[in-house]
Amino acid sequence: MSAAQRPPLRVEQALRLLPDVDALAPLRAFLISTSRARAPAEPYRTVGKRFVQPGHLREAVPLAVSRITDHLAGLFDSAVQALECEQRGDLSGAVYALLAAGEREERVGRLAQAFTWCDHALRLAAELNDRRAEIDTLLRLGHLERIRLRQEDAARFYQRALALADAEMDARAAAVACRGLGEAALGQARWQGAESWFTRGLQYTGEEGLAGRLQLGLGEVSRNRGRLDEAEARLRRARELLEALQDVGGLVRLLNAWGQLEAARERQAEALAAYREALAKLPSLGRHPRLEMAVRLNISELYIEWGRLPEAEDELRRAEEEAILHNVPRFLARIYVMLGQARARQRDDAGFVFFEKAIELCRGSDPLPHLEAEAYLEYALFRRELGDTDEARAYLERAREILESVGDGNTLARVDAALALVERH
Repeated sequence: MSAAQRPPLRVEQALRLLPDVDALAPLRAFLISTSRARAPAEPYRTVGKRFVQPGHLREAVPLAVSRITDHLAGLFDSAVQALECEQRGDLSGAVYALLAAGEREERVGRLAQAFTWCDHALRLAAELNDRRAEIDTLLRLGHLERIRLRQEDAARFYQRALALADAEMDARAAAVACRGLGEAALGQARWQGAESWFTRGLQYTGEEGLAGRLQLGLGEVSRNRGRLDEAEARLRRARELLEALQDVGGLVRLLNAWGQLEAARERQAEALAAYREALAKLPSLGRHPRLEMAVRLNISELYIEWGRLPEAEDELRRAEEEAILHNVPRFLARIYVMLGQARARQRDDAGFVFFEKAIELCRGSDPLPHLEAEAYLEYALFRRELGDTDEARAYLERAREILESVGDGNTLARVDAALALVERH
C-alpha cells in the first residue's frame, strides 16, 4: 500500500508522536492548521479528531519551512537592528526594534513570545531619560496581557503608562492608556470602573478616531449595565466619529456592539443584520481572524438563545476553521464551550467532549486559567441539567480553586451561585 493510500492519522495521534519542544512548535502548529475534517456530518468532532496525511504534510513542509524562515529572518533582523541602534548610541531605537519583533510574534499568534520581546524592551526603555519609548512599551504589554485574558496584569501596565503619560503631558498616550484600563475593567465585569476610565480618556483627547473607540467602550458599559437607551445614544455618537474617519476596523467593532445591543433588546433579526453587516465590512481590512471570530461567536450566541441550534453550530464550525487555521487556542476553547452549550440545550450527554477539549486547550503552553474556570463552570451546568449533581459539584469546586488562585471575584460569584443551586438539589 502506497503512503497516499494509507489511512490518515488523527491530529491527536500525530501530536502524540511529536515532542512538545520549541524546535517542533511551528511544525505542530502547521500540522493542526493543515488538518481536515473528513465529513461535516461528524457532530462531536474537535480539532483532535480531524485528520492529517503525513505524506501530504511532507509535501507541504517546504512551504512551512519558507514561512518559518521568513518569520525568523524578520525576528533576527529586528535583533540585529537593535544591536546597530545600541552601537550608534540610540537606545530608544533599540527598544522600538524589539517591539517590532514582538508585533511579528503577535501576528502569528505567539503571544507568550511576543510578551517576552516586549518585556525585554521595557527593561531597556527604563534606562532612558525620554519616557516616550517606555510609555509605548507599557501600552504594548498591556495590550498583550489583555488579549491573553490577564486583565489584572494588563491593568497594571496601563496604570504605569498612564502615570508616565500624565507626567510627560502626553495626552494621546494617556487616552490610549485609559481606553486599555476601561477594556480591562470590561473584561472583569467592573462596569463602574470601566465607565470611569473611558470617560477620563475622553477628557484627554479630541482625536476623533480615539474618541470614537472610547465612546464605543462607554456604549458597551451601558449595555452591560442594562441602560439600553443610553447605550444606543453612546453607540450612535461612536458611529458618527468612526464614519467621519472611515475607520473600518472601528465600524466593525461598532456593528458588533450594536448587534449585542439589539440582542439585549430581544430584537434577534436586527441583531443578526448588524452582525452580518460587520462581517461584510471585514474583507476590506484584509485578514483579521480574531475580529471575524468575535463576530461569529456573537452570532452563535444569538442563535443559541434564539433556539436555532443547527445554525448556531454552523457558525461555530466556521469560527472553528478560522481558529484552527490561525492557531488561536483561546478562541478555539471558547468555541468548544459554546458547542457544549448548544448540545446542553438538546440534553445531549455526548456533548461532554467539547468541554473536555476546551479544558485541554486552556492548559496549553500559554495557559488560560480564567477561561479554564469558565469552561468548568459551563461543564458543571451541563452536568447538572443531565442530573449528574456529584460531577457538577466537582467541576464547580475545580473552577473555584482556579479562580481563587488568580483572583477573579466576578466569575467566582457565579460559581458560588451555581454551587448553592446544586446543593439545594
